[in-house]
Amino acid sequence: MKRVGVTAVGVTAGVGLLSACSPAQLPLAAAWLDTDGRPVALVRPCGHDRAGSIHLSSWTADETADGASGTPEGQGSDTGWGTPLVGPHGEPFGTTTFPLFEPPRSWRTEAVGPQALAPGRTYYLKFTVPGGAVVHYSGVLDFTAKDLTSLHSGQVWADGRAMSRDDFDDLVDDKC
Repeated sequence: MKRVGVTAVGVTAGVGLLSACSPAQLPLAAAWLDTDGRPVALVRPCGHDRAGSIHLSSWTADETADGASGTPEGQGSDTGWGTPLVGPHGEPFGTTTFPLFEPPRSWRTEAVGPQALAPGRTYYLKFTVPGGAVVHYSGVLDFTAKDLTSLHSGQVWADGRAMSRDDFDDLVDDKC
């Protein structure tokens, strides 16, 4: 009887290890408008982690299947940019701040559609941190033009709300 229990535990553990699960999606990015009104993004992988890819996509409410905004997984984007490898030789990157529609040239992004913040669109920024042959976790941010224009001086948009930069740093520390 003892062997049956041990075998059942072993099988259950094996199935759990072999089952595919999605990597964690963490609120490790923030956006705001600079003094010239341009959207700026900050991506902050955990600790000394390095991200291996980054993408920006956007959509309108009528572009989603149910007519409401949500994550764009599996749906096309008619505006945005992305790259599977970043850096001049595909090196990963750490904490980076950049104009949202002007990512660092070394990332070699490929842009699609207008590269400007537009009303009525939801934007989704996602970077991934590799963990061997799989994605260890993703940093995500979604926002609208209204979210960014509603920010007060010194605030950023992250995790679906306005917050101070210090609060964003605390959020990242808590999630990491």
